Amino acid sequence: MPISGSKDKLRAAMSAHLQQREARFDFLVQLQTDPIAMPVEDPTVVWDETTSPFRKVATIRIPSQSFESKEQMQFCENLSFTPWHTLAEHRPLGGINRTRKNVYQAISQRRHKSNGVPMQEPNA
Repeated sequence: MPISGSKDKLRAAMSAHLQQREARFDFLVQLQTDPIAMPVEDPTVVWDETTSPFRKVATIRIPSQSFESKEQMQFCENLSFTPWHTLAEHRPLGGINRTRKNVYQAISQRRHKSNGVPMQEPNA
């Protein structure tokens, strides 16, 4: 289906891109160097990049592929993404993220209930 006619434009664009070539994303972080000037609880404060420049910690590479078989789409529909699938020391911080966690959990529970499938984590 052309991207313009898709109900899911992001999936369609990703599918079209990955059919032709891989995708790479650099993952950058800023370290908090001053808790007063760089508060975690106030998302309106812009952290000074001269004090704490962004650091590349990883490159996420998604190889060229097709991922739209019926089985893959069903598997994907029953997954839950959350930034809390991480090491405890890397968990999201701040009040907005605490709220996001509750919203992510509620959406996941609702979708799994609507799909009639149990919530479960993928494994190798």
